[in-house]
Amino acid sequence: MDTVIKKKEKIIFRNRDFMLLLLGQLVSNIGNAVHSAAVSLYIMDLVGEGNSGMFIGIFGICMAVPGIIFGPLSGVFADKFDRKKIIVGTDFIRGILMLILLGFIYFDIVPLIALFTMTAISAFFGSFFNPAVSASIPNIVEEKNLTKANSFSGMGRQLTWIVGMAISGFLYYYIGFVGVLVVNGLSFILSALSEMFINIPQNKKKVEKLSNESDNKEEYSKEETEIGQSDENEKVQSSFWEDFKDGLRVIRGQKAIMTLLGFVIVLNFLFNPIFQVVFPKTIKFTLGMGAREYGLLYAVSPVGSILGMLLLSILPQKEKNYGMMMFTIFMHGFLLAILGLPILPFILGNISNSMAFFIFCAIFFMFGVFNALLNVPLTTTFQKKIPDEYRGRFFGILGTVSQGITPLGLLVIGFIADTFHPSAIFITVGLMSISLTIWMLFVKELKEL
Repeated sequence: MDTVIKKKEKIIFRNRDFMLLLLGQLVSNIGNAVHSAAVSLYIMDLVGEGNSGMFIGIFGICMAVPGIIFGPLSGVFADKFDRKKIIVGTDFIRGILMLILLGFIYFDIVPLIALFTMTAISAFFGSFFNPAVSASIPNIVEEKNLTKANSFSGMGRQLTWIVGMAISGFLYYYIGFVGVLVVNGLSFILSALSEMFINIPQNKKKVEKLSNESDNKEEYSKEETEIGQSDENEKVQSSFWEDFKDGLRVIRGQKAIMTLLGFVIVLNFLFNPIFQVVFPKTIKFTLGMGAREYGLLYAVSPVGSILGMLLLSILPQKEKNYGMMMFTIFMHGFLLAILGLPILPFILGNISNSMAFFIFCAIFFMFGVFNALLNVPLTTTFQKKIPDEYRGRFFGILGTVSQGITPLGLLVIGFIADTFHPSAIFITVGLMSISLTIWMLFVKELKEL
């Protein structure tokens, strides 16, 4: 029990471990922002307008599928093993993968295949990184500071997104995709170095559970000579499966959370493909703009997110976030529908592309504000309601169910984006989201959140 370390820091900025974790995320997120913006531009330059929607969709699938498949397993790992080692190791490996991809792109060796393959492998390790980080934050900050910690973490992500998007166009234009991969690879490695100095205390119940498991393994090792190595492997596999089912039973007991997860699946089906496929094509082909405007537009949304998170960090923490979540989901649908209006052919023909772009920037700013007002309370609610010894499994399952529908959405929206005008897509999906929000208002389980 002496290994359990109490969280002494009461002021978030004096919490050394949280600040180191935040610093590591800031560095790697800059690389991610640069990479995310440049990949769409690279694919569109490589394949042209006709097939770009399909190939961007394939790239999105490569990012999503590993998390869907390995999300539950990664959650078990986050609960059973040292979360610090998971965080540091996966960041370092992803940095190396980006540098390997650099070689394929530089020497023009099957560039698209290499991009999709390395993206999938990197996403595999990312599926272990994300649950470990989300599960660790409540271990290194006090419960009363959770909303502030999540707000500052979110603000850091958005600030680095702004910086990354701002320099992505410059790097892509002057150095090319190879320069982007250098930045991304080194950012992951630097992030891992920062995270090596983090101390992540373990929950008392978790330490007791791991201690008991260790004792059981010692007893089992005495029988190993009689039973054989194959039985040991079966026991390890059974242990992981039992741990997963145990966590799933706990999560299924949270009716409000299970109900919300169902709606999350639908919302991700609607929104993720829009941002990954339709927006890049709209900027490049509908508005006829390049990397500079693309980067600027995607930098505006994080500015709004920072404002929203700043508001959350100074406002009193609420016990329930139901009203805030319903309102912000509604506003997401409303803004998406409005986004389709300035690019309607009969409207765009009467205004300049620059004016349409300015309207896009204003709407993207509001997207950022409402995105922060939704995600921070949602994450805080999950962290409070799920016990520490099951938290890794929950965030692993959350990643799986929230992304599980994304590949299908990418295929559907990717095809639609190559067939229909983007204004029709924005308006239709926006109205569908508004209808979903109205339906959610009548689900009584959600009012518990």
